[in-house]
Amino acid sequence: MRKMLILSLVMVFVLSLGFNTLAAGEHYGMVVFLKGSEFFNWAYAGMIDAAKLLGDDITVELQGPAEWDASLEARAIEQLIAKRVDGIVVTAGEANAMIPAINRAVGAGIPVVTFDSDAPDSNRLSFVGTNNYNAGYAAGKAMAEWLEGEGKVGISTFPGPSHLADRVNGFRDALAEYGPNIEIAAIVNDEGDVAKAETQITAMLQANPDITGIFAAHGNPGPGAAAAVRNLNMVGQVQIMGFDFGTPVLELIEKGEIRGTVGQDPYLMGYMAMMMAYSANHPTEVVAQNPNFGHVPPGIDTGVTIIYKEDVEKYKNTPQF
Repeated sequence: MRKMLILSLVMVFVLSLGFNTLAAGEHYGMVVFLKGSEFFNWAYAGMIDAAKLLGDDITVELQGPAEWDASLEARAIEQLIAKRVDGIVVTAGEANAMIPAINRAVGAGIPVVTFDSDAPDSNRLSFVGTNNYNAGYAAGKAMAEWLEGEGKVGISTFPGPSHLADRVNGFRDALAEYGPNIEIAAIVNDEGDVAKAETQITAMLQANPDITGIFAAHGNPGPGAAAAVRNLNMVGQVQIMGFDFGTPVLELIEKGEIRGTVGQDPYLMGYMAMMMAYSANHPTEVVAQNPNFGHVPPGIDTGVTIIYKEDVEKYKNTPQF
């Protein structure tokens, strides 16, 4: 009788341990450098859907500063390390600033997958996102077609993120190939802000009134460029290529103030980054490229398309978090 009682207690303990492990499940975190932005909301929606597909015991959370601050973003990674999450997907607002935190996470056995903006010199396991050089190249090719190979253009961007530099380089190379008579008249620093983009682009157009095209290298300067062109009564004279499909950009495309925008696929970025983090957290008997982690490819290109007025409807209804 006593033996049966002990055996019963052992079985209860084992079953309880199993249920507790199942209940604990696995928890993954996404870290962004501008929490609340429509782009990253799309990415987080993709992460959520991937987690649902992987199992009911897989949970996720979204972290990051509400303002563009690389130190705060790095701190968010450190907080996830302290929580011992099972994996982290992160977009690097400033590549070098993220390296120490990313490396600490990987060193602690937590797989890190970057998306959208990479930190290639870190120990991250994989990058999921746009080939930003190709994105800029697509924008430059379209701009050359719009301007029929002639004219002057301006670029609005800001220093720091490597993905923005890649876009500008791709844009420049496409112009050289498809519009060799198109001159880049000026590149302005918008500091990642719509209002500052408007101020800088207004000054650029006043100094270079013969500019006929503007490339916004990220989401914010598109609306800033449209406001600058409108305020200077140059609507119709300057072709604007936006980036991404935030609501203000889509509305301005519908109004005809922005001709087109480079559409990335942030939903797919979040979805695939979650899949990669999960895979990295589940090693197999076959040795992977990264010791102690599961199999993941070094990179996944999620592609781009140029979005015009007739395409806008499908990009509405942004998820909210």
